[in-house]
Amino acid sequence: MNFDERYGTLDRLLYRIAFRGGTAQHAMADMEEMVFQDELESVSADGPVFITSLPRAGTTILLKLLWNTGAFASHTYQDMPFVLCPLLWNQFSSQFAEEDVARERTHGDGLQVSGTSPEAFEDMVWKHFWPDHYQNDHIRPWRSDEKNPEFNAFFETHMRKVIAVRRDERPDARRYLSKNNLNIARLAAPPAPLRTGTFLVPFRTPVQQAASMYRQHERFLELHEEDDFVREYMEAIGHHEFGKGLRPVNFDDWLSDASAPSDLAFWVEYWVATYRHILQHADDAVLVSYARLTAEPTDSLSRLAEALDLPAADLTSQADQLRPPRTHSVDRDTLPSSLVQTATDLYERLDRAADV
Repeated sequence: MNFDERYGTLDRLLYRIAFRGGTAQHAMADMEEMVFQDELESVSADGPVFITSLPRAGTTILLKLLWNTGAFASHTYQDMPFVLCPLLWNQFSSQFAEEDVARERTHGDGLQVSGTSPEAFEDMVWKHFWPDHYQNDHIRPWRSDEKNPEFNAFFETHMRKVIAVRRDERPDARRYLSKNNLNIARLAAPPAPLRTGTFLVPFRTPVQQAASMYRQHERFLELHEEDDFVREYMEAIGHHEFGKGLRPVNFDDWLSDASAPSDLAFWVEYWVATYRHILQHADDAVLVSYARLTAEPTDSLSRLAEALDLPAADLTSQADQLRPPRTHSVDRDTLPSSLVQTATDLYERLDRAADV
């Protein structure tokens, strides 16, 4: 969203208090669980769906399509900045609700969002419980030998809280839905609450997706230079994909030999490292070819509905919302031919393995 329009001086102060008060938010979340105990007992978190991938792969449109079915509950902008305690914050913030105006999101890609739009805020929970994974210059992938029972209990309850807080406006929303790009770092060893659900992993052609990520990185470098609150906001919610707050996931130590982020090659290398890891560790994930999704929307959405146990019409009725992604002009001569070939071969493997 446009930060100048949406976040004035008092808003920024409130957000900074919330961002820097993680321990206090956690304590409020524990109190919230006791206050709303009776309400939460009637809520289950069966069949959650976790959309994850590298950015610019189609995760936002998938989130929108599933949200529009009415079957899912997700975080929305209304949950900010007290994401860890959505029920308490909803009770307070609803007294000061403003007109729900749609604005173009900060990415400058034409997508409109409003206060009631679903968004990726889930990683604020992860950052609180797994701080060691968030290094200064990278994200460390999760391993199977790492256990955090406190996180498991909190996250399972948190999913039920999100469902509970959305029920007034969305009475049929009985399943938790998240878009969290950093869940790619957990595919090899997802904590227990994630193993009860379905990972949805879209992908695009490597050079085009890399070019889109590169352009977003350059865009956010400028935004962070102009307004430090933008960086503070993005880092607080766990968005480390672009700009001054860039922290790539270091799959198999690929960063030790990586190009500089100012080069397109870096983003192709990141694409290769990520989707190679996904192919190795995402046996149970639903792989979504974005090219096929936009070229054959009705058939693809029907297959997606089957994979997620949804009525086909809930998704196929939205086929007209799908458009091919913007094509970026790329000088392929600036990329090592061996890197392009590696990425192309990997893309073909993904395409053969794709469920949708």
